[in-house]
Amino acid sequence: MKDKNMFTIAEVNPEFPLLKSRRGVGVRYEKTAFTLAEVLITLGIIGVVAAITLPSLFANITGYVNTKRQENIGQKVTQAMEQMRAHGLLNTQYATTDAFVDEFQKYIKIAKRCDANHVADCWPTPIVTTGEGEEYEVSQAKTGKHLSLESESNNVGLILADGAPIILNYNPSAPGIDVGDKAEWISGLPQYTTTVTGAIDFVMDVNGGKSPNSEKAGPKRDIRPFKIATFTEVETCKDGIDVPGVGCVVKLGGKYTWQGAIDACIAKDMTLPDLDTLQLICNSHAEGFPNTMERFWSSSDYGDIYRAVSFYFYGGGYGSFEDKSNSEGALCVGN
Repeated sequence: MKDKNMFTIAEVNPEFPLLKSRRGVGVRYEKTAFTLAEVLITLGIIGVVAAITLPSLFANITGYVNTKRQENIGQKVTQAMEQMRAHGLLNTQYATTDAFVDEFQKYIKIAKRCDANHVADCWPTPIVTTGEGEEYEVSQAKTGKHLSLESESNNVGLILADGAPIILNYNPSAPGIDVGDKAEWISGLPQYTTTVTGAIDFVMDVNGGKSPNSEKAGPKRDIRPFKIATFTEVETCKDGIDVPGVGCVVKLGGKYTWQGAIDACIAKDMTLPDLDTLQLICNSHAEGFPNTMERFWSSSDYGDIYRAVSFYFYGGGYGSFEDKSNSEGALCVGN
């Protein structure tokens, strides 16, 4: 007969069969856990969410870092020009960008300097991508026009002491800076429009040549302006015709003596072509060149002070010796 003071576990609480009695009599435990399928599904969901969010997160981080680098370069340049202002070196107009950099480099540490004809030697990549998504050869960026600027002054390539590459332009037409003017640095903005830096602008590669080497808008954009400077295609043969294998060819109006034709081409920063080049121009049949009998001076000299060689354009005639004082047409070749 069961003692009235004795009881079983089930009688105490039948919903919890896992408890043990004081006598140590055990009851079977019921274990629960995730199945393999449930774990795999969870991991898959986490992977999908990561794939969606991580690229955007990394892009935002890259954009933040690039903007800070841009600000850092801009601040260094601004501070250098503020020091120039303090010494009265901005109240005078410099004739060229080179003349400006001669003074500027005394106030900022520069590792390398490149003139307009070698500007690409101070840039980490030979090709960049413009904001329109087109490829651009950095070696073409020789003047302010090639940076979307009004200035026609030459550009100068610089590598700062911290390795930052920039291509800078100074505008001689910008007003001088009075001694009383002061630089104003506005943190967080990608443009640094101050009275002190009014005469300059430049492009910079904020990550030292790492991809994407592009001006296209977006957080990963690593080629950035100081103010508005951007790489720009400029028509180099505006007044002439671009002839394959020759370059830009400009036909001058009027007639010239032999020396007059040479001087007229030099005045356009071009050259009078030799006979072989004239032959190439004639054979190109480029639209806009004469298709009737017309004679042009070549740079070829007969060897005395009186005679030079002219070229019959129509039909590709090789040429004839002419008195240098005669009046003939002139074509100029160059950029």
